Amino acid sequence: MTELVITGAGSGLCDSILEVIEAVEGEYRLRLVDSMESAGEARRFRGRTVVIELDTEADLATADVVFDLNDIYIGDALVFKPTAPLFVMLKRLLSDLAGDSIKTLYGAVREPAAMEQQGVEALAGQVTQLFNGRDPEPQPFGGTLAFNARILDESALIESFHDFDALRNANISIERLQSDSFYTVHASLWLQMADAQLIDSIISQSTDQYSAGLGISPDSGRVTNDPDMRICVRQIAKDWVHLMLTADLEKTIWAREAHDVLKNYLTAT
Repeated sequence: MTELVITGAGSGLCDSILEVIEAVEGEYRLRLVDSMESAGEARRFRGRTVVIELDTEADLATADVVFDLNDIYIGDALVFKPTAPLFVMLKRLLSDLAGDSIKTLYGAVREPAAMEQQGVEALAGQVTQLFNGRDPEPQPFGGTLAFNARILDESALIESFHDFDALRNANISIERLQSDSFYTVHASLWLQMADAQLIDSIISQSTDQYSAGLGISPDSGRVTNDPDMRICVRQIAKDWVHLMLTADLEKTIWAREAHDVLKNYLTAT
């Protein structure tokens, strides 16, 4: 039987993943692993209780698939690690486009506190510290993120975009920021298409109409029925299109990635 191990199992991301993969068909055994802070806690999964094992004592040699949320696994299993959200979002949008379909891409992406381990808790702590007149604890962001944004290195992200056939030879410029949103990824992108007729294929993926006053995050919090990824598209010139993309990083970007990794592995075996 396939053995699935999730490290960092005490995190909110693990909870989001468990919600999504419960519907994956196939026979597999789930093990949860984390540090002393979460070891011994229990999670309900597929009608049974799974206790989180202590990472320093857990033997992972038998694992077939590892969702390595804590970045601690060393071995030969199939490994899923959370990746840059904008890469995942563009992969969904552009995977069907032919090579060199896009001449230019520029814009900005704002990544939430959930990008960092314990980032949500740390951001909440910074907000409280500021309201109480105290200097915020800088870690894990390297400084104050509450009511602020911090510049992130974009070079590796831009380099990864050239792996897409559609962007193989495109001119790319991206501003990458860590924002004080807890979970929502937001990207505003301008694309110049090599063929204006290709704009229709982008517009067809729109889920929402772009309008002034449109909320970036759901107005009611992390709603259970929020779309997988919200896509606003508007044509701004003959061969230019503007995209606004938003998604919940944990629930609809990383959890879905993990779901697909497990589903594909079980299907192949």
